[in-house]
Amino acid sequence: MIDKILVPLPEPEARRAMFEELLLSQPDEESLPYDLLVEKTEGFSGSDIRLLCKEAAMQPLRRLMTHLEDREEVVPEDGMTSKVMFFETYKLPPVGPIKPDDIDTALKNTRPSAHLNFHRYEKFNDDYGSQILQ
Repeated sequence: MIDKILVPLPEPEARRAMFEELLLSQPDEESLPYDLLVEKTEGFSGSDIRLLCKEAAMQPLRRLMTHLEDREEVVPEDGMTSKVMFFETYKLPPVGPIKPDDIDTALKNTRPSAHLNFHRYEKFNDDYGSQILQ
């Protein structure tokens, strides 16, 4: 029985499918640069790609948090009624979509991890992996 199986890094088509699944473009917003993502993520594992997508998805939340921190309203500390009135008076802005700039930021902040040990994985697979005999 095989304990370890070498899973190769995703090909461009697989990376594109992952990005299209994890980073949905909104119909009324600017299209996300899937081709650029595929090109810039050569050597990324599936886990690296998922992390990149999470990083891109966090950017709209960070913009919202910055916006909220810049506001001067203070949430009342006393009683539930005053808090409800506060939140009814001061509506939160929408989070907003993922933009191409968010993708650029995520690419700058995320690095591939698989390439660091890939040669060791390939050697292990060559030495101990299953072989198809013909």
